[in-house]
Amino acid sequence: MNGLPKVQSLNVDQLAINPREPSLGTQNAILTGTNKNYYVPDYEGCLSIKTIVSGSASWETAGRRFVVHENSYLILNDRQRYTMTIDAARPVTTFCLFFQRGFVEDVFRSTVTPDSTLLDVPESPTLSQPGFWEKLETRENRVLDLIQLMRERILQGAMTRQVLEEDFHAIAAEMIREHHQVEAIVARLPAQKASTKLELYRRLLRGRDYLLSSLDQPIQLNEIARAACLSPSHFHRSFTKVFGETPQRYLTRHRLQRAGRLLRQKHLGVTEVCLESGFESLGSFSSLFRRHFGLSPREFRRAHSK
Repeated sequence: MNGLPKVQSLNVDQLAINPREPSLGTQNAILTGTNKNYYVPDYEGCLSIKTIVSGSASWETAGRRFVVHENSYLILNDRQRYTMTIDAARPVTTFCLFFQRGFVEDVFRSTVTPDSTLLDVPESPTLSQPGFWEKLETRENRVLDLIQLMRERILQGAMTRQVLEEDFHAIAAEMIREHHQVEAIVARLPAQKASTKLELYRRLLRGRDYLLSSLDQPIQLNEIARAACLSPSHFHRSFTKVFGETPQRYLTRHRLQRAGRLLRQKHLGVTEVCLESGFESLGSFSSLFRRHFGLSPREFRRAHSK
């Protein structure tokens, strides 16, 4: 094993889809594949985005574990070492973007540098890295939607190298826009010291990552707060202030969104969807689902099978 999924290369119009490992970081590329069991130990990659088409997979860095589901994605920075694991009863399909070194840095430079400087120095010999927060994110920003559109174009045979590069540029720009939004959120935290604000936000993210990694299993507020290294009360209050809803409401909403996506795939029964979305009672799941979507799970499936 060379540390990367061994799946059939698509070679669409010479696109960099499932290229050989040495080319990662030297061009914008996509790795996609389907496996029930796969393991990549201690791999050092370039800047990348990890997404899942169906199922879930985990990525571990030093002291962190992220479980990526269909409705979430993970950014890992350049030179970050990680271990990736797929261990599932049903096939898991991954769709991961790897950026050419310097590509996102150049997009970042163009957003933070005055036009006069860009005119005088079109190409900088040293490019600053944005230093993205390594955290799970959801469809609440446009990155995942843009990646889904990219994949659809590839599957439809409507992708060219030029369009692929435009898609990578649009995704990079959205990553940077979201990165700037996070900086604004941190600045608004009530703590006086900048270092305290950063540490509080970092701990809240650890709790939210734990929450988003546990959509398929029951968890309690105490467990989430413990993962964040905060007291339950402090975590609940700070999480609600930063993310606009209580941890329980946030968890329930994302579980229901995952349930909706699983129901569209049609290969799971309603009871299986209930359990895989972390609900213990079919009755409470059906009630919450109807309240959220306006349809029962079975009605939702029928409505989306046409």
